[in-house]
Amino acid sequence: MISETIIDSVISEMVNGFIGNDECFSKTRDVFTARMQSYILETEKYLEAAVIGEIGNNTFDHNFVFKKNFTGGVYCNLSYKKRYVVLADFGMGVRQSLQSVLPAIGSDLEAVEIAFTKRISGRSPEQRGNGLKFVSETIQQNNWHLYFQSGNGACSIDGQEVKFVEKAASITGCLAILNFSGAE
Repeated sequence: MISETIIDSVISEMVNGFIGNDECFSKTRDVFTARMQSYILETEKYLEAAVIGEIGNNTFDHNFVFKKNFTGGVYCNLSYKKRYVVLADFGMGVRQSLQSVLPAIGSDLEAVEIAFTKRISGRSPEQRGNGLKFVSETIQQNNWHLYFQSGNGACSIDGQEVKFVEKAASITGCLAILNFSGAE
């Protein structure tokens, strides 16, 4: 489980644009890819890198506009508090991305649940949309932990348990916090 204290701490930093952490931003896909390659060379954690890469690459696959006055691209802190991986962007978020192919989506929570459980992509007519399902399955199979939020819709995966909840506070874009230790 990723504690509410960690989630609140990351959201607080995100709301302030992760000021002082410019070195964690990958403004383009090639910079993010290079960081993932370095991570693999340093750690030999291929499966973890695949999960991080899938979430981080969504920033570049689904966002064309980022919130004004915030850094574009993906924030990728591979050692947040020496224990977590944090990925975030200030893009359009899951709901807006999926509404291009499912205009009837009524809430951020519904959009996040669809993204993690259905085979659908905001990049119609491409037949894609398995990325977050791969992330979910891999997290569950390895007893890892994930907290994901877009807007006020959130998904929490703790080992085999998957929960979708609506949060009081809404964020712009997407946030993912990962813990690969298998235990909090």
